[in-house]
Amino acid sequence: MGKDVGDAELVELARAGDKRAFAELLDRHGPLLFRMCRRVLGDPDLARDATQEAALQALLGLERLRQPERFGPWLAGIGLNVCRSWLRHRPRECWSWEAMQGGRQVLEPLAPAPDPAEVVELAELAARVRRAVEGLPRGQRAAVLLFYVSDLSYAETAAQLGIEVSAVKTRLHKARAVLRRRLTALWEETSMPDARTLQSVNEQAVEMRVIDVRRTPPDESHATRHVVALEEIGGARTLLIWVGQFEGTTLAVLLEKAETARPLTYAFAASILEAAGGNLREVLINTLAEETFYAVAVVHGPDGVRQVDARPSDALSLALVTGAPIFVEPAVLSTVEQQPPPADIRPEEWRLSGLRHGSVGSAEIVSEMREQWRKEGWKQKTETPSEGGA
Repeated sequence: MGKDVGDAELVELARAGDKRAFAELLDRHGPLLFRMCRRVLGDPDLARDATQEAALQALLGLERLRQPERFGPWLAGIGLNVCRSWLRHRPRECWSWEAMQGGRQVLEPLAPAPDPAEVVELAELAARVRRAVEGLPRGQRAAVLLFYVSDLSYAETAAQLGIEVSAVKTRLHKARAVLRRRLTALWEETSMPDARTLQSVNEQAVEMRVIDVRRTPPDESHATRHVVALEEIGGARTLLIWVGQFEGTTLAVLLEKAETARPLTYAFAASILEAAGGNLREVLINTLAEETFYAVAVVHGPDGVRQVDARPSDALSLALVTGAPIFVEPAVLSTVEQQPPPADIRPEEWRLSGLRHGSVGSAEIVSEMREQWRKEGWKQKTETPSEGGA
């Protein structure tokens, strides 16, 4: 179709079922829609998803368009509503991709090939977990597979099984109790290190400390991201780790020792650990695989010393709360250091170069957070108070 065909005519053709007409409308107005979504969301990947969602809503609601010649502004309005809806729900979503991955490396490494022994061990571990799930009663097994494996919500799981949401929760509760009994021995096998392993870790690992948490500005390829910066105690080596927004903000609060109205999650976790007669002996960032860092928390309790797998952001936060030392395996630092610096950056600036261009530090992050709290507190005072309080 030529450019001489107007939007109104294309809309009428699309309403009649002409797919090419609607594709032409998207070709004309899609680029502007994407730029608007990217400006609102600050993330190119989210903007592409929002653009597709807006296009789908426009196709389904084409009959409601009263002024066909204004298809472009109408499509942009749909996209803006999609973006606003996503932004309203974003604060409730605690998990981001970086958070689930446990901390991404800033300077991307060459991913080493997996150790064949580890591959065999992980395959056996997965097989034992599958056998434990397969041994559940049919109803519990179906609920576990839909909710945990297929990632359906409670309501979606209930619809699939033809039962009430309360029944889904009951089945999952019972299934977790059974799996806990069956997999306790497996957990102890995989998480209980011997004394020689712990001793060698302490002797070889490099002690580091958190020096800053920085928030980088968005660019064409990445949205706003948070970076934890560590430096070697008594040395010059540094380590940068991407973390999620929630985790980065929490680390900034802990690093700045900012007071909060209620205890943070990690302070609560430290109190529970202490109440149970344990303490965090140290945190160890021990693995870098496929651009992702992994850590363990070395916990001393009534039953001895154990290593507990953890995301680096969680382990570092707990270390800041308790004052426990932070260590990094030499192999992790060596992998990072093997990467050459770009030609336009001096070697001595290479490791912290990603933190300097337009980024803000932990002090600024906490200051912005306090200002946000102040504004929200002021808004709450102007509204009718709820009965009973929080």
